[in-house]
Amino acid sequence: MSQEKSVFIIEDNALNRISLETMLEDHGYHIVGSYANAEEAWETLKNIHVAVVLIDINLAGDKDGIWIGNKIRDHNNTAIIYLTAYGDKETLRRVKKTKPNGYLMKPYNEPTLLTTIDIAISSFINQKEMGVSIYIKDSSLRVKLNVDDVNYIQSDGNYLHVFLDHKKHMMRAKLTDFLKELPETIFAQVHQRYAVNTTKIDLVGNGFVMLGKEEIPVSKRYKIDIEKRLNSF
Repeated sequence: MSQEKSVFIIEDNALNRISLETMLEDHGYHIVGSYANAEEAWETLKNIHVAVVLIDINLAGDKDGIWIGNKIRDHNNTAIIYLTAYGDKETLRRVKKTKPNGYLMKPYNEPTLLTTIDIAISSFINQKEMGVSIYIKDSSLRVKLNVDDVNYIQSDGNYLHVFLDHKKHMMRAKLTDFLKELPETIFAQVHQRYAVNTTKIDLVGNGFVMLGKEEIPVSKRYKIDIEKRLNSF
């Protein structure tokens, strides 16, 4: 399943939700979550990676769609599209603070929705590849990290060590999951336990690469891929 075709739906009207699921699946999208309640949706969404989240603003429960939009912006690297029947100034003011990638007034038609999703995903991917910041959780702190500053990442199982020039962060995550948050044209896995920022590679040796004074092992499994990447620069 392509990460770029994954969709998470938060819509409290059951008929609208089922209609969205059917429409998107008919056009090749993969529904990774579908909820009516913002808080229940967040319990799942905070632990997964998805290309775009479709959010109805007026939801069942105490929290509305803008609440979960703020949660996504604080914790996830995900495109957001609001689907709503509400266009008053106060709603729009709150929506703008979450920096959505799309906003559609109900009722919307199928071509408009599909185009909005496609543009939102494409623009969000381009933003990631231009070096935007992401948020990581280091101990109990939420840290803003410029991905261009990352040199390499080392995994020791359930924890990652993210190395920058003069400091490092430690976070609880799997290497394969964290790489989904980073620009795939820049970062590459070179070993079961290591991934590197390919723009920082200074030297390629037999079974290793050098990033400044740091020697990072390269296993046979990833050797061909890293050589192709470097030859394309």
